[in-house]
Amino acid sequence: MPATAIYIAIVLLVNTGRFAYGDVEFKFPTTVTHGGYVTVSWRAAASDSIGTDPKDEIRLYCPRVPFGTLPGNTHIDVWPMSQVLFPDSRPPTQGSVIVGPLINMRVACELRFYTYSKVQNRLTEVAAGLSGVPSFNVGTSSVQPLQAHVAQTGNAGELRVTWVSSKPLDNLSYLWYHETADSLTTIVQATNTTYTASDMCGGEAAVVSPTQFRDPGTIYTAVMTGLEPNTEYTYWYGGWDFKKQKFNSPDRKILSPQSTDGSATSARILAYADMGAWGGVHVSAPSWNSPSLSVVDVIQNQWFAANKRVDLIAHIGDISYALGKGYVWERFFYRIEPIAIQAPYHVAIGNHEYDHVGYTSTKDPSGVTTSYNPPWGNYGDDSKGECAVPMYHRFKMPASPGSNSVFWYSHNVANVHMVYISTEHDLSPGSVQARWLRQDLAAVDKKKQPWTVVSGHRPMYNNEARQNDSDLPVQMQLRQSVGPVLAEFGVHLFVGGHYHNYVRTCSLNSSGECVTSGGTTHITVGTAGADLSAKSFLQKPWAMKTSSSHGVLSIETSGATTMTMQYRDTTGNIVDSVDLTSGNNNTAVIVGVTVPCVLLVAAIVLLIVFRGRIPVLNSQSSSLTPSSSSGKTSSDGMEIALEGDFDGESDTTVQAGV
Repeated sequence: MPATAIYIAIVLLVNTGRFAYGDVEFKFPTTVTHGGYVTVSWRAAASDSIGTDPKDEIRLYCPRVPFGTLPGNTHIDVWPMSQVLFPDSRPPTQGSVIVGPLINMRVACELRFYTYSKVQNRLTEVAAGLSGVPSFNVGTSSVQPLQAHVAQTGNAGELRVTWVSSKPLDNLSYLWYHETADSLTTIVQATNTTYTASDMCGGEAAVVSPTQFRDPGTIYTAVMTGLEPNTEYTYWYGGWDFKKQKFNSPDRKILSPQSTDGSATSARILAYADMGAWGGVHVSAPSWNSPSLSVVDVIQNQWFAANKRVDLIAHIGDISYALGKGYVWERFFYRIEPIAIQAPYHVAIGNHEYDHVGYTSTKDPSGVTTSYNPPWGNYGDDSKGECAVPMYHRFKMPASPGSNSVFWYSHNVANVHMVYISTEHDLSPGSVQARWLRQDLAAVDKKKQPWTVVSGHRPMYNNEARQNDSDLPVQMQLRQSVGPVLAEFGVHLFVGGHYHNYVRTCSLNSSGECVTSGGTTHITVGTAGADLSAKSFLQKPWAMKTSSSHGVLSIETSGATTMTMQYRDTTGNIVDSVDLTSGNNNTAVIVGVTVPCVLLVAAIVLLIVFRGRIPVLNSQSSSLTPSSSSGKTSSDGMEIALEGDFDGESDTTVQAGV
């Protein structure tokens, strides 16, 4: 069990089972809590017994398969004997395998042992041991309330809590909350929803199977109302099972939203994209101890454990990477729950939640009957038929005039106006979403919310070096359709993902030129857990900082004058730090890179300026200035090489740093 996961998973093992196959004896616990681990140990009489070959393995089946039935390839996880901790020298005669974490998916699960046959050169199920293979219920009950996360509603003094369980007694579930232990406890009856395989647009997501569509449980949601601003509340949620036994969550604590009436002078927002869960054997996704676990840990340690207020966690698309595999959604919520119960957790739609082709259907919850697939784009079947159905039901985001559920919406966070757009839908001038975006930005009260942040999964500016980059035409289209809108309404920051790297630009005008005041800073932060994609970066005049590392972006405002943006890697080190200042004419400055890299970039920028390619604009309202950095900065490599011309500019590459 990774040491960094201790605060997430508390193991409670009771009862010990055992079975023998030939001359090998297996021991295992038969009960484990949600998120727990079990240790399967074995002792063999001879070194050529089963359990002694590194190709032998233990498989997890959820739900369990009836006795006498060979389950085939429907397992969702596997632990090979190559991971065994051998206490004595090889050839081994005893050992153990740590299996887990095991997630409560409201069904009984089963572990089965497979031995490698050298004669047949394949794995063979230990059929004679089926009756003794450990079968266990995960969690205390199928109505255990799990997968909790909090969101704003768009109304003052409110927070929404959403969780999942099986249907409890009379289908009733509740949310309780109070300010202090001696204050009156408010009880709210939750509403509920769910979805079925027939709700999907098609493809793999609509196939009922333990490894594809599976019952998502009953999704409950209830709203805390009448909350005093910036006040700590205790809340818990749950219901009763069919034996009339009460099953509640532990007590949770959360700070209520700050006022948005102009009295709040600071905000702290954490942002990232492209996380995923551990996918097991059927999904090309990160393993359990992937960097997404470290990203959750750094948020817990740097902010929550340090009692630093977090107003919002914004996950900008590519959420679970389920790709039609329902059990991955279960694992994703187990991954984020420790932080999602402590601050509002908001999401934007990504290609791996939504994109679908070949399905003309009224099932798309965004309201379109044909998916967006322009000839210049690379919009494919990235959701494997999910078409955002799980996202739509599992996340309830704030409503604003003209908003569209999880697809495009906005809300205020203290003195910041936050906007989420769908880069998977039409954003061309005159489209439904484009008209909404203009109306939303035009309605911002900048006396109350002097800062505006827009987020969307696909970025407009990213300089990762790729041959034949099919995402580049999408970048160019977004620059043409969204860029002028950001400039017109004075948007300070655009946050995206999609590329699995970190990139920060200078302040850019609508023509994509660096300006010394005003403009919009663009940050790509597709760094929350998916495999890093950048081996090198193109040297662009607008690229101020690049990093091939996993981490999280923090956005902190101080009044109406300063927005500080810092990127931390999974060790907690500050890789990049910059202040966006409003109302002055300071010059944009690169920070967080080594001196040789600064000199190189400065030389390139000066050369371009002398060629007359960057006009100096004096009428804008914000600029970039360096901020203090209390952590270490990363060093980017300096290897330069010729590279292909992707967008009409002459490019060189810089080797990716960490």
